[in-house]
Amino acid sequence: MITQPLTGSAPASTFSFVTMVENLVAGEHLEKNPWTQDAMWHNIANQVIDALVARGVLTRVQSDIITGATPLTALPGLIGSPDASPVWRAIYTTHCLTSGAAFRAAKAEIRNIMARRAVTTKQFSFMLGVVVDRDVRQAKSRREKGSHKPSSLQTARNAFGDGGYLTDAVAGAHWTPVYKAPAELLEMALAGNVAAKTTLMIGGGYALIMDGYLTRDRESKFYEGTTPYRGVPPVILSDLAGHQHGLRTLAMAWACWNPELPTHEYNIPDIKEDGTVIITGETVETLKPQRLNEGRLFEIANPGKAMAGFLKQQETRHARNRPERPEDRDRANRERLAFALEIAREAAAELQASTVSPPPHPFGSHDEWKKAKDAAHEAYITLVKNEPDTQAGFIDSDDPDSDEDDSY
Repeated sequence: MITQPLTGSAPASTFSFVTMVENLVAGEHLEKNPWTQDAMWHNIANQVIDALVARGVLTRVQSDIITGATPLTALPGLIGSPDASPVWRAIYTTHCLTSGAAFRAAKAEIRNIMARRAVTTKQFSFMLGVVVDRDVRQAKSRREKGSHKPSSLQTARNAFGDGGYLTDAVAGAHWTPVYKAPAELLEMALAGNVAAKTTLMIGGGYALIMDGYLTRDRESKFYEGTTPYRGVPPVILSDLAGHQHGLRTLAMAWACWNPELPTHEYNIPDIKEDGTVIITGETVETLKPQRLNEGRLFEIANPGKAMAGFLKQQETRHARNRPERPEDRDRANRERLAFALEIAREAAAELQASTVSPPPHPFGSHDEWKKAKDAAHEAYITLVKNEPDTQAGFIDSDDPDSDEDDSY
């Protein structure tokens, strides 16, 4: 029997043979061995990338770079990156999947695959996270011996599920990576180059997220005092990219990040506003760079919000641990006053030494300055009016060297 070829203009399938096999495997997992969220989104990501290639949104060369088929060593020659760091694959992947129309096309493919009416940016970010961590999964999944904490890889995926580094300047925006070393990117960003700022934010954000310095937003972090306020990763990274101290922190995190070691085997140092590393220790033997932590990262991102959050935390602790005796309450309030004044003095000194040329003024608008001045003056007047007697609390006694005899 001779079969006639089918004719007509049926639309060509956007799925390859590999994708169809993956779908069959996915069906088996649905029935017998359900996949984790990580595995499910990894499979979805592969299908999305394959579909974008079929639609002409991505080329096969781009697809191979994104999926890891192209080795890291080939990146400098293909994309012009200064080195073969996994950070550059992450930046390139992010640009290919989130810039402009590519973001909308990728979300449309996810909706088709998952049969959903909408896909949130956080869901997209989680999918992106399981794509960009391919090169570092083995190193970042190693847990500290004897520790019950999860690996930084799992912590990173949770952070990507909370938005990752998909700020408004990245998701769906028209931006282009700048393939320069972190130090050069920093100089360009400080000079106002928007593309350099975005590239630095993604590169530094990737390093901070992958090593657990920036994690998902949780209410417990604020109430336990881990962070001075609540904030999702994209907001923190956007704030960091908005001023010099934050940009320098992002550059330092990127420059010090080690893709071959888990986070507990090395440190990303904390820095001052001018970029110098903060050193701790009292003797030559104990001097070492201070390790950056998430609370400090939040403080650098938004100092004003951090101060307000810190005072709120102090007030909460004060209310919870309020002493019953008046003397104890006074002692606790004296400690609070001394601590708040020390913070205020340091903040004022740093603002006074700021290198920012007005506008905006380092102390903010005139109303902000006046509000701070009035509050400081009110505290000053209160202290002046309530000066303790220099002899208060002491009992006068005779001079021990006097020649008078004691009388009994």
